[in-house]
Amino acid sequence: MPLTPAERDKLEDYQQMMGLQAGNLALALDSLTDVMALLGQHTVYCRVGKGPRASEPPLDIAEVLDTLQNAKSLVQQTLLNLRRPGSSDTSPER
Repeated sequence: MPLTPAERDKLEDYQQMMGLQAGNLALALDSLTDVMALLGQHTVYCRVGKGPRASEPPLDIAEVLDTLQNAKSLVQQTLLNLRRPGSSDTSPER
């Protein structure tokens, strides 16, 4: 996965603080949050003009935001599970 130098630095910091797998998930969580913020800004300016959904965000944007929120929740839950005592951050990937 190609990362910018800033993202590589952030990933190394997260991995140092949290371990390899949790660090990777933390960077993914940051990325999901950033994308959600950008889409949230987009929904302020991109609104349905007519009909029963007038002044609401388009359905495709709303669906993307819901999907991203579900992915973010899954990453957050996985991070919490990794932090529980007895869980191993060094287990092999499947």
